[in-house]
Amino acid sequence: MERKLLWVISCIVIFILWIKIDPQSTSPAPAQEPSKAASKTDAPTKAKQKESQSTKQDKDSETPVTEQEKAYFKSHPITGEAPNFAEISDIPTRKDAFFNFLTPFVHEKNALQLEDRARIEKILAKGQPFSAEDLSWVGAQRSIHRLKKVEEYGPEHIQALLKYVDIIPTSLVLAQAANESAWGTSRFATEGNNYFGQWCFRKGCGLVPNSRSDDADHEVRKFNDARESVFAYIDNLNSNPAYRELRNIRAELRTNESTITGLALVHGLEKYSERGQEYVDEIESLIDYNELWRFNVHTDNQEPNE
Repeated sequence: MERKLLWVISCIVIFILWIKIDPQSTSPAPAQEPSKAASKTDAPTKAKQKESQSTKQDKDSETPVTEQEKAYFKSHPITGEAPNFAEISDIPTRKDAFFNFLTPFVHEKNALQLEDRARIEKILAKGQPFSAEDLSWVGAQRSIHRLKKVEEYGPEHIQALLKYVDIIPTSLVLAQAANESAWGTSRFATEGNNYFGQWCFRKGCGLVPNSRSDDADHEVRKFNDARESVFAYIDNLNSNPAYRELRNIRAELRTNESTITGLALVHGLEKYSERGQEYVDEIESLIDYNELWRFNVHTDNQEPNE
């Protein structure tokens, strides 16, 4: 009798506990972000099938296209459209197509950076008095790179530009492009030619992220083509105060006559993403795993490097 009574009481207790369980506690756990190991091989179906949420940029991070660049784009038109990367089922083939598509634009921008850098060094070599033409150009460059206006330019004001006017290694550019655009398959890449998650803050300047909160006003910037996206990304790293550490690392490499590498500069990108060091580690892994240093050409010794 006692056993039967205990059995009845146990059933009642179990029933009461069951009806009080929170229904949400039985729902499946949210899917986790792809692991770093997955991001190395980066089949776009596994990589980041998400809108670019990693990018954390200040409101002044939208680097405008200068009149000089507009004239350059007009006089140097590009032909052809971006490949449909999602349709390339073989992953190594898709990755090669992605690298081969963006690499010429990186080399083109870096070559222009080196031309501007050579002009700065030439102006400094000529010494004072600087010509009106040179001073006008220097003033425009300082404005582009958000440097303080001064009444009269001295050698130190021109010298300061060398920290800003310089290359971004192709290995770093390709790794960030792959990460931010899900290997060219994201909505922002396919609809807005945006491969780096650059933001803008004027209504209608880009694509509104589906995940944007109600109190946010940013959009993901639209570009006419992939080359414009590459140019704007490099301009952003070279001018945005958030990437001062990247420029300091690069300047130190120059001072030491060392090669500028993606694996060195990546450590200046902690502020590119809310994920901080985890994001830096992921970009570093992409460079390593895909041996992206093989695409670097703008180096002192012209040897493939990181």
